[in-house]
Amino acid sequence: MSFLSCFVQRFAVDEFRFSRGIVLPLAILLAISLGACKRANRTSDNQPDKGLQRSELNEPTIEAQPTSATEEQWQVINSDKVTLTVAAPDAESVKIFYRPAFEDHHVVLKQLKAPDSSGKFSTELKVPADMAGDVWAEVDYGKRGKKETKRIALTTEAVPIEALAESAYQHTEDSARSDKFTGGHIEQTTLQPGAADIRITVNIPAFQLTLWQNNKEVKTYQIGIGRTEFPLPSGLRRTTQIVFNPDWVPPDSSWVVDHDVVPGETIEADDPRNPLGKVKIPLGNGILIHQAARPSDLGHLVSHGCVRLLLDDLYDLSEKIIAARSLPVSKQQIEHAKSSKDRLFVKINVPLVVDINYDTQVVERGVLHLYPDVYDHKINTVEKLREELAANGVNSANLDDNTLRQMLNRVTRSEEFLVSIADIKLGRFDTGQNQPLTVASVKKPRSSVRESRKSAH
Repeated sequence: MSFLSCFVQRFAVDEFRFSRGIVLPLAILLAISLGACKRANRTSDNQPDKGLQRSELNEPTIEAQPTSATEEQWQVINSDKVTLTVAAPDAESVKIFYRPAFEDHHVVLKQLKAPDSSGKFSTELKVPADMAGDVWAEVDYGKRGKKETKRIALTTEAVPIEALAESAYQHTEDSARSDKFTGGHIEQTTLQPGAADIRITVNIPAFQLTLWQNNKEVKTYQIGIGRTEFPLPSGLRRTTQIVFNPDWVPPDSSWVVDHDVVPGETIEADDPRNPLGKVKIPLGNGILIHQAARPSDLGHLVSHGCVRLLLDDLYDLSEKIIAARSLPVSKQQIEHAKSSKDRLFVKINVPLVVDINYDTQVVERGVLHLYPDVYDHKINTVEKLREELAANGVNSANLDDNTLRQMLNRVTRSEEFLVSIADIKLGRFDTGQNQPLTVASVKKPRSSVRESRKSAH
């Protein structure tokens, strides 16, 4: 068509002088043909743009392999590694995101700068044992903008993920140590092997982790928690395993900058860059209980949203769980794992409940404990303090706002304020006192300290 139109154009120009009777028709034909030639030329010159326009109409996609689907719309990963593939023709780069289930934050798993030989963006990642959440990609088309793929729900467990949020044990933000639940008396016990009714509770502002058996306190441990920018989330969780000598797969997060690692690589247990130390207890969605790097971690915001315990405490907690649940692992296996870098997986067949609370005002055994609002949730208020006192039999009408505010102002980042309910009822606030959030650590030989730092970084 373009050749014929251009031919007619030249013919009309050459024969313009022959007859006025045909000039007008030829002029009209000339105008039409000129337009046709321009359209033909423009189409030819900009042929790549048509391909780009088509790619903009196509939605990018992401898929994961190997997986199998469940009735709950989750894809169960069937390997310790997963390949994520993004189909996005003409894209310049791709970011792959992961949002853990029940969380409101996400992390970048990988950033891919160029497609593979098939024209797709593909990467293989080691799968965390507790992975469960949405994965998607943000595709960058340069000047044409960005698009996101639809999200796929990935998990490592072939169990309805909704079940993780359900339990006969109901979550509350009140500390499990509160008199509301204990009646003012916390009964203590030594661990009974084979008595499987155990659970763990954590109160974030108090920096406390408690192991309970048959509703009795077995032991309370002091902990470190997540930094302000990577807070330890409260909520009901479960754990299904204990891992001795765990490896670590760094996320694509600003938190790993100080660790001299590449996001997505596997850091072995004996590598000093591995921050997990000798033991990890996964709580789901990337949250862990693991080894503290040093005693000063306790009572501080130090981790990437995890709970940290000193190594001796972590061994003690792990062995108590193993004994209570009669898990099939021998003392010799545990001792070998402690003295080597060999990995040991201990499967907890019946999931163990871990309830994480955020309670800054706790009446425990008749004593009011005021803890720091470490994540600035704005809950250490006069109004909330009045409610807490009223719930524990104190007539708050006899207390003025200034007195309550002075009590709250006694709390610091490193110290709690405590005063007995009996003294509050008598108006004896001068008996209140400050107390460190964590007890001073027992000094260890220098070699032990160095070894602890080496294993946990």
